[in-house]
Amino acid sequence: MTKEDIIRNSVLAIVFAISGFIGIASGNYLITAMYILTVAGAVIFVLREKDLYSILYAVLLVSAFYDYSLYVPGIENVYMFHIVLGVFSLLSLYKAFKDRDVLMTLDKKVLAIYVIWFVYACASITWALNRSLSIKYIAIYLMMFAFIVDMMIYNINGERIKKTINLLLFLISLVIIIGIVEVLLGQQLPIKHYYDSFRESLPQWQINTVEARPIAFSFNTNNLTATLAIMAPISLFAIYKFDNIFAKLWFTLVSCIAFSLVVVTTSRTGFFAFLFGFAVFIIYSILSVKKLGIRQMIFPMILVAGFALAYNYSTLLLHIKPVEGNENLSTSLSGKLQSLEGFTEGEITSEGSTLHRMEIIKTVVNGVIKDKKYQGYSVGNVEQLLKERGNTGSIYSPHAYPIEILGDFGLPGIALYGIYYLYLLIGNLITGIKKKSVMCFAAVAGLIAFAPASFGPSSITYVFSHWILMGFAVSCMQAYRKEGNGFKPTSSMKEYRMI
Repeated sequence: MTKEDIIRNSVLAIVFAISGFIGIASGNYLITAMYILTVAGAVIFVLREKDLYSILYAVLLVSAFYDYSLYVPGIENVYMFHIVLGVFSLLSLYKAFKDRDVLMTLDKKVLAIYVIWFVYACASITWALNRSLSIKYIAIYLMMFAFIVDMMIYNINGERIKKTINLLLFLISLVIIIGIVEVLLGQQLPIKHYYDSFRESLPQWQINTVEARPIAFSFNTNNLTATLAIMAPISLFAIYKFDNIFAKLWFTLVSCIAFSLVVVTTSRTGFFAFLFGFAVFIIYSILSVKKLGIRQMIFPMILVAGFALAYNYSTLLLHIKPVEGNENLSTSLSGKLQSLEGFTEGEITSEGSTLHRMEIIKTVVNGVIKDKKYQGYSVGNVEQLLKERGNTGSIYSPHAYPIEILGDFGLPGIALYGIYYLYLLIGNLITGIKKKSVMCFAAVAGLIAFAPASFGPSSITYVFSHWILMGFAVSCMQAYRKEGNGFKPTSSMKEYRMI
């Protein structure tokens, strides 16, 4: 056994021991076993690396996908992800300052935006409605910025971004497989879900209907559909990235299943967000037909047919446990879509409804513009604003990231975020064209899908896939720009094999 083998096995043993302790102490044996197997699969079969830094990076991404499902007993707000993030961030900073070339490779514009964003967030405490909320969200933004910077430091060249792509495809496939198994069995993973707090007040038929829908590692279906919508473009463009026919077929199948899961959740924002990303894929396919070859066009056609079937028949896959004397009532996605034309009429009556969200938007916009709070109400204080205004029932979450940014950071925040978003979008588009990188276009599709997807969850800030997408977008732009500029050569647009 080599020294590298000993280091790899020791690191894995420590990770397994910590996660095992957490699982035993919390009593969640299934999630712990799944986590250990996922880490082992990611490191041994996907990453195939013995380098300590790469191993910890794989563990970090796995932990991010497992979200809040693996938490420290007695401290539910501290996850396995936070532990790994702390260790990996220290190692990343050491590498960045030790190797000047790594530091010089990082995208300085993105780093500058994060510094300005964080400093403004800290300064906003001085005018906060609720300073406790501000401190809480400052901690969240600090961790998520650290996570993205970690991805930037790791992905300094094409070889590293290739590893990231393989890991993300593995983890995206895992989430989709778990989701479809949940649908077929009518049973969700044994983790905390959004309806647990009011479960006892629901009729049994409604509990059974909710439990029949997929959630995977997410807190609710809106979070899952946001994850599927913004991550699916990576699997879509992987069809063109790999030349292995089995890989192409696998990612075609996975993409169809992902859309089926979105349909089953009946999330309108997730549905439109997924189609936005898919539209980018179709446009890319049409414009690149000469380069890709006419035979490659069979995959977009299969996807279109698969999505049509999924839209019409996915609800037949639902396994809803029957209740004696009651019909299983469920709202289909098609029925919800037909109600779109009535968005602007009626009263605010139900949690998370469109009209309720419209009232939230009006409250925040009026608060910033009409009340001349142009600087915002401080980071995390949209919740406090909605609570004090009292016109959104018991719902205080923004349910729209642009509105959250506006309420928290005001007009300066909206301007800064607009620059940040457009920089990533246009930067990846230009890099994708110049360097012929399909994954830059996958980042573009994910960013476009993010626009509507960010209106689904109560707060996209809590959805880890959002930060993974941003880190991936920055990493793609940063790594592929350096190809042919003195860095370790990689396989640019030339497809590479995945076994």
